[in-house]
Amino acid sequence: MKITRTCALSALLIATLAVPALPAVASTPQPGDPGAPVEISPVTTTRNTDEVVTREAFSADGAEGWSASGWQFLTREEWTADVDEMRTRFGRADDTIAVADPQQFGGSFDATLESAPVDVAGLGSVRLSFDSHYRGSAEQAGTVSVRFDDGDTTEILRLDSESVTDGYDARQMNGAQDVTVDVPEGASEAVFTWNLAGDASSRYWAIDSVAVHEVLADAEGEPTQAWVMSDIQGHPHDWQHALGDYSEIAPDADAMAIVGDVVNSGAAAEWDEIFDVMDATEEIRPRQTIATIGNHERYAPGGFDANRDRFLAFAERDSVWDEYVVEGPAGDLPVIALGQEFAGPSDVAMSEEQVRFLEERLAHWTEQGSQVLVLTHFPLGDTVSASWIPHYANHHQMNDRLTSILGNYPNAVVMSGHTHYPAELGDWAVQRRTAGGHPDGFWAVNTLAMHVEWDARGESTSNITEVVTRDINQGLTVDAYGDRLVVTAHDFASDEQLRQVTIPNPLVESETDEVIAGTPEIVSEHRLGIKPGAWLAVDEGAWPEGTTFSYRWLADGRAIDGATGPRFHLTGAYKGADITVEVTGAGVAAESDPVRID
Repeated sequence: MKITRTCALSALLIATLAVPALPAVASTPQPGDPGAPVEISPVTTTRNTDEVVTREAFSADGAEGWSASGWQFLTREEWTADVDEMRTRFGRADDTIAVADPQQFGGSFDATLESAPVDVAGLGSVRLSFDSHYRGSAEQAGTVSVRFDDGDTTEILRLDSESVTDGYDARQMNGAQDVTVDVPEGASEAVFTWNLAGDASSRYWAIDSVAVHEVLADAEGEPTQAWVMSDIQGHPHDWQHALGDYSEIAPDADAMAIVGDVVNSGAAAEWDEIFDVMDATEEIRPRQTIATIGNHERYAPGGFDANRDRFLAFAERDSVWDEYVVEGPAGDLPVIALGQEFAGPSDVAMSEEQVRFLEERLAHWTEQGSQVLVLTHFPLGDTVSASWIPHYANHHQMNDRLTSILGNYPNAVVMSGHTHYPAELGDWAVQRRTAGGHPDGFWAVNTLAMHVEWDARGESTSNITEVVTRDINQGLTVDAYGDRLVVTAHDFASDEQLRQVTIPNPLVESETDEVIAGTPEIVSEHRLGIKPGAWLAVDEGAWPEGTTFSYRWLADGRAIDGATGPRFHLTGAYKGADITVEVTGAGVAAESDPVRID
């Protein structure tokens, strides 16, 4: 195991020339331009790498090949123009969304949205995923069903009073649904249907960004691992407790990342407490520590520069922004740390140099086919929990520019802290899509906190309030396998695993649960071999366990009437012909090598 760090300033090459030195030109770095255009072409991915069979966003007319009754296609702004009641919380929404809303659109309700047919031939199973903002009531039910070819319709998801808390269910608000469905043997097409049924007292359901994926096979090998945490904020005892738990959960981790708010105000005495914990846990921590600056590092008296410098002494670097390469069993995991460079004008004011650095390094690691962790203490707007609230959405001076950059890189995974919001929320981990970017956008994950937990209260975003709900001690582990990241949320106070999300690497091919055909072979049941008069049989070869088969025998490439069983009586009429057999299992056909009948 080896971890290396490349300093942000190391790209500056200084040549010593045999000429008199010129006087230094004094310059003061300034915040960059938030409105600068982003001229980056989105990364190109294909089904071979991203395993996406089909994806669909909506327009004002719906989607090609889809049908709708009772569903309307609106932007979030259009949907919330007359009433909020938590509708604005659907921060995942990308431009036009599909909405079923009895409360706004009237009376007794039975709305149906049906997809275009999806090609599932040869797949053993598929994943249906979509962004979902569901608020239920006692007389309301939302369902998703699937129909394969001309078969029966089967319900695969139900949201009702039995499965969802009426009125408000945190996991269903600004959330995502991800359902794995087995594909019947021989099926070639699937049609998915969304239905919302209710009455005048019912609430609403909005969906967006529907995709059907091949299912990843289980990850193999040992991952490159990282501990990820944030918001210690004057609770070094909780942090030390968590580090002990981390060392049991992921004892061979290759790096530890702290995504801001390491201390409560930035005072020297607080940093002494942090160094004491570092010393006490030296034997159990990963060798390398990666840290980003938050807001609590800069509250102590003495000014921004003095507080920033105490953070930099802990981080062991000379800039608030930098790049690291974590090397472990599954290969490199690049990490880009971003941070506030100036006291103002906002919580995260960045130089042009820092923004260009992010652009350059994302492009570099994309060329290598790598997923990239981007660490920033403050969330970007409309990403993770609470970032739909305006005062969180505007923390980054460069919010829109950074979001546009990252939206071109579906291999980027942004990890942010600051909000202290619960892991149980639907938007703990999100895919943030952008206008003109890659259709899958980038991932964003909330790092949780090792201090108190917050949550939002109120029906309307314009007058939202926040409350402290409890003391917590939570964090993440990241397992990088090369073809995916697996992010797991842990509660160190209760010793529980809270959530887990698998984020496929859309730049590399992955093993999937598609049907792998065997290699059929014709064998003879006669002691003299394959001769006229003998019965021929099939050795199907190696197929997935439990596969059932159908057969078709051919002579010179043409199907033989009635020859559709596992055995075939070879008569003299086929002398001089090439005989083959086609075996079909789980919708996949494989043909044997031809046998010439002498």
